[in-house]
Amino acid sequence: MNKLPLVVLLLTALFAGLPPAVADDQAPKEIDSIKAEAVTRYVAENQNALIIDVRTPQEYEISHVPGAVNINVADESFTEMISQLDSDKTYIVYCTKNPVGGRSMTALAKMEAMGFKDLLSLEGGHVAWTEAELPMTRKDEE
Repeated sequence: MNKLPLVVLLLTALFAGLPPAVADDQAPKEIDSIKAEAVTRYVAENQNALIIDVRTPQEYEISHVPGAVNINVADESFTEMISQLDSDKTYIVYCTKNPVGGRSMTALAKMEAMGFKDLLSLEGGHVAWTEAELPMTRKDEE
């Protein structure tokens, strides 16, 4: 009796439960974060840095980090708008709180998949910026 089919069957069963191997260059990169208090200095020292607010235009209009550009991650044209940005620049991305699985993390993952390398998450997002009592651009001040 040929034992080869039995060996193949046993090996298949053994390896079926293992997660697929992922090359280091394909593994998702952990996005670094930056504290709200450090953003202004970082942008001043890094002229190629840009702040992106990925909340809705309505949220952005009410108040946003000074100098931030609004690119709504929920907008159908998000990928198209992001593709027009210079992938060699540094982008600091935020939403309301920047939770794991939130809008900013979705945007950062999409940007990373598009080849953007220098990405930072504003730790705590808009809420942290407000709680730190940092300058804010408000609708009633524009």
